[in-house]
Amino acid sequence: MPVKPPSKYSHSNQSLDQNALNEFKKKYQHDAFCKYKLCNLRKARKFLKHVLKPEVLKLVDLSKLQIDPETYVDEELKRLYTDVLYRIPLKNSDETIVVFILIELKTQNDQWTIFQIAKYVVRIWDREFRAVESAAKTPNANDEAKRRFDNFLLPMVVPIIFHYGERPFTSPTELIELIQTLPGTEEFALTLKAVLCDVATLVPNCLPHDSELGVLFRVLQMVFSKNVSDRLLEIYRILRPTFHLKESQQEWRDALYYAATSAKHFKRQDYINLTKQTKKEGDKTMSISLLDELVAEGTAKGRVEGKAEGKAEGKAEMIIRILSRRLALPSKSLQRKITSIQNIAQLDELADFALTCVSLDEFATALK
Repeated sequence: MPVKPPSKYSHSNQSLDQNALNEFKKKYQHDAFCKYKLCNLRKARKFLKHVLKPEVLKLVDLSKLQIDPETYVDEELKRLYTDVLYRIPLKNSDETIVVFILIELKTQNDQWTIFQIAKYVVRIWDREFRAVESAAKTPNANDEAKRRFDNFLLPMVVPIIFHYGERPFTSPTELIELIQTLPGTEEFALTLKAVLCDVATLVPNCLPHDSELGVLFRVLQMVFSKNVSDRLLEIYRILRPTFHLKESQQEWRDALYYAATSAKHFKRQDYINLTKQTKKEGDKTMSISLLDELVAEGTAKGRVEGKAEGKAEGKAEMIIRILSRRLALPSKSLQRKITSIQNIAQLDELADFALTCVSLDEFATALK
């Protein structure tokens, strides 16, 4: 199930915990954007080729990579948002023999990250074990199911910490670092080590050579940069030669959208300067109408500094436009609920949430 935001829309007259709301939105936006990108199988394959060791890549069949149904691993284990879990069969083998790749998304240092991952790994093992056991112990179980259970081994789970915060990730990547061991007892400790991919530490000549993956890493660096417009211009110049492709156009829209909603230092003037510079370079169609509207009406306040003026009706219409552009046209009943709200502050918050929600159902739930 998607993670729900703090219950901030239920009673419009109650005071809001703005700090909690801002913290939720910040983490939610970063993780939502990164997960959206890594759930693209083409990008996922490129990412894994960049991160995994060659000896691991020789074993797995990336052409058959799948997003595991339990990418949302366990709500009780999650602090805020979901990780990405891939299932990859081994080459030239029974496709029931798989390797799992678990990606833990991080924008901040958290010393308990590897412990959290350990709980995920055990959960995956338990799920796989129960599935095989259940198939073998049903009344009509065939010999193959029984044989598989008799020979079952827990699958390999390769954890990756994908960090793209403002500062480098310095927390433990091995579980043993969090265990209080006594002399001579180290061999009895549960061992687990994660691969660390830290975008925050990558200088330009260390970024992926693949343009698509390189753009993703640059976008993730951009949101914490003090020179957002310069970083966006760099991304624009990489993508511009392929703007005739819909994929490149979407990459540029995503970069602009992410900057407008999440970049720490992005101001309205940065967007204006960026627009002027790209027009000087001969491109008069680089901007997208959605972002233009957000800048003009100040809907993305706190990210793009604009004026948040206008009547409730206008703000409600803007929310509906954002949802329509990002997701789909809201139902008539949902539109009526939005337009019935007269509280300007509540509409401003809903407009912010419309920029980050992952489905119309999630947005509708926030209105209840």
